[in-house]
Amino acid sequence: MIEIPKIEKKIFFISDVHLPLRPSGTKHPAKLEDKIIAWLEAIKPEAQALFLLGDIFDFWFEYKYLVPKGAIRFQATLWAFYRAGIPVYFFLGNHDGWSIDYLRQECGVQLFRKPASITLSNKRFLVGHGDTINPTTPYKLFRKLSHSRLLQFFVRMLPPDWVYGTINWYFTKKKGRLLYSEHMHDAASFSETKDPIFAYCKDEIEPFNHHEFYIFGHTHRPYIKGLNDSSSYCNLGDWVAHDTYASFDGVVLSLHKF
Repeated sequence: MIEIPKIEKKIFFISDVHLPLRPSGTKHPAKLEDKIIAWLEAIKPEAQALFLLGDIFDFWFEYKYLVPKGAIRFQATLWAFYRAGIPVYFFLGNHDGWSIDYLRQECGVQLFRKPASITLSNKRFLVGHGDTINPTTPYKLFRKLSHSRLLQFFVRMLPPDWVYGTINWYFTKKKGRLLYSEHMHDAASFSETKDPIFAYCKDEIEPFNHHEFYIFGHTHRPYIKGLNDSSSYCNLGDWVAHDTYASFDGVVLSLHKF
């Protein structure tokens, strides 16, 4: 269990960065990586801990001796946090859930595969990516299949260039997919009544297991909303369209835009 009794600086939360694969011959600069590194360097002096709440990478699948190419400067920045004594907690999402131990060994991050209750300054938080909170039946089946050891074994039997190449083609050429569609990121037209994570936290978790704060990602819509008089829900948004993150100073949880 993660517990930080005294907040002397700030705790930062971010999700849904979706750093892309970087195949050889890529011509466009790594603008998103540059931006997220600039943010990390800006918050580092006042950071006591950093929470990465999933989908930090657009796709992450580890082989025994290989990891996806790209984002090496981002990984080095995470290592710099670790070396500075700033813990980094990575709650895996549906795009980077196939991590094994590379990020832990090389970057010093602590990996979590499901949401967890944590305590910060004597306040209870429930944090995670959010894809496993109130999912649809088709998604439950998809997630069970995609996380099966048998399927992962067979995928690792395939040449890495085939696997990474197919995924990169899908994520970069399929412009109409839901992740990058306009309505997916239109926070102004979105309300908490359309957020299945908010509804589940309010109706199925909070009445029986009180937390002061609920923090998730996954839906890509940044907002903070009270569940009741003593609990609040925060969705972190994303870095595809919003460049948003949250911070906690020991008393107040706030949402910001970089």
